[in-house]
Amino acid sequence: MTIAGVEPRNVATPADVGELAAAVRDLYADGKPFAFVGGGTELELGNAPRTLDTVVVTTACNRVIDYAPEDQTITVEAGMTVAAVCAVLAEHHQFLAFDVPDPDRTTIGGAIATNAYGRRRLRFGPIKDNIVGIAIVRPDGVVAHGGGKVVKNVAGFDIPKLMVGALGTLGAVVSATLRVHPRSEHGAAVALRNLTAAGVLRVCADIVEAALVPTSIVAFDDGGERYDCVVAFDGFRGGVDEQVRSMTGIAERLRCDASQPSPAELELLEARERSARCEAPWRVHLGAAPTKLAEFLARNDMAGIGRIYYPAIGSAILTANALSAATIERWRSDLDAGTVVVNAMPLAARGAIDAWGAPPPSWPIMRQLKANFDPKGLCNPGRFVGGI
Repeated sequence: MTIAGVEPRNVATPADVGELAAAVRDLYADGKPFAFVGGGTELELGNAPRTLDTVVVTTACNRVIDYAPEDQTITVEAGMTVAAVCAVLAEHHQFLAFDVPDPDRTTIGGAIATNAYGRRRLRFGPIKDNIVGIAIVRPDGVVAHGGGKVVKNVAGFDIPKLMVGALGTLGAVVSATLRVHPRSEHGAAVALRNLTAAGVLRVCADIVEAALVPTSIVAFDDGGERYDCVVAFDGFRGGVDEQVRSMTGIAERLRCDASQPSPAELELLEARERSARCEAPWRVHLGAAPTKLAEFLARNDMAGIGRIYYPAIGSAILTANALSAATIERWRSDLDAGTVVVNAMPLAARGAIDAWGAPPPSWPIMRQLKANFDPKGLCNPGRFVGGI
């Protein structure tokens, strides 16, 4: 097991939260640097840790603590996989809107720590909007809690949002109370083909103007400079059918080649999306205002680069077999007020490219939070933004 190319000296596999807290407490007292690992789906994300003595594996902490279907919340330990949680919810015709490319391996804690997202973020919001409460093991081994067990909880410091995307540098998520949603009665999609990046954005604008409510909008490169865009709808059958008719009308006005893809065609596209997000040697995440991102994609040569493009949320994943540090830096300079994060890179590129780029304006606050939570700097040291 390696984290961003660094192999730990030891691996700890605590059997429950109590053992996990005790292991962390001992490591902190002995001054040994450590990191947390769940399903291991994002071990390439971030910079290499400066040093690493022990990896603490969280997957044994995988119980359902409480489930209240009538309240649309579930409390689980963070070692449960997304797929396992969804299996529990399916018995009550509910689901968890954690959109991850590998739900069979991705743990709840890992999804929170990496701020995982996907196509359904458009409808259900980011992970931070779906967390009601949380429990963490601090870097000193103390168990702390934030939030509550009901959706309309506003008490206390917002530790749940603080842990989202922190990459385990402020402690380990050990349990979370999550908002869940009722399953839809019906779903359908419309595929629009041979679009430019600007054309994809125009489709989004027309969707807003028509007051449609898609579950997701995702565009795939067609092997060249153009895109195939899939717009999906979920809900009651009558409402979904009406939205599909409206979407088909939009495609006709824009003179797009449009059709309703079969389930098999949708599965092929979803498999392509999963593969791009999990397997490509280079995976680069772009984030910017939707118009800025569309302009960036339109003016840059993307020959040989795969693109999974989420136009309505201003996000894209670029994949390639080979990239250079110069290309990454050029993209960072060119993407106006946006971010270019290298989610995965070959080991040979480690050290030549900073995975995060320049720290954001909030960097002083981030550094102070790290110092407050982890004064010794032992928790996943150096892997996050600016070397914290």
